[in-house]
Amino acid sequence: MKKIENWLLLPILVLIFCSISKYGDTTTDIQLCDTYYVMNNNIITGWFLAWLLIVFFLFKLIRRRHQFVHTKFAAAYIILTVLFFGISWGSGFFGGGSPAGYSDSQIDKLIFYDRLRELTAFGLVLTQVIFVIYFIVQLLKKPVIPPTLPTTKKL
Repeated sequence: MKKIENWLLLPILVLIFCSISKYGDTTTDIQLCDTYYVMNNNIITGWFLAWLLIVFFLFKLIRRRHQFVHTKFAAAYIILTVLFFGISWGSGFFGGGSPAGYSDSQIDKLIFYDRLRELTAFGLVLTQVIFVIYFIVQLLKKPVIPPTLPTTKKL
């Protein structure tokens, strides 16, 4: 792929597959202060999919406005986003208990995966904030005017 932002299409396709497969039916517990929200992974994946599509079009807007996208920034953004989301989403498949209850080792494992998901979610949000700042800076810069071809005068 010639343009670096086109690599965002790969995680978009993976997220579409995961949201329509049987893995989208698992749930995620989100704890805010003393309240737990249980959400289906389809919902979380759908919101993240919509965000990635918005980011993809924002990268296209930057390319159209400035004729290029900073390759190192775009590559770092894409890698960090996929890494953080993959770890956070994938850690939901580990752990689990039995109908008889949880043992101490299972509880310790669930606590570890919960903390891992919190850290990766924080890293993911931080990466997205950095992208928004990058996008605002690119909008404030003066756009590049494409060069025009010289015209020849006929005598």
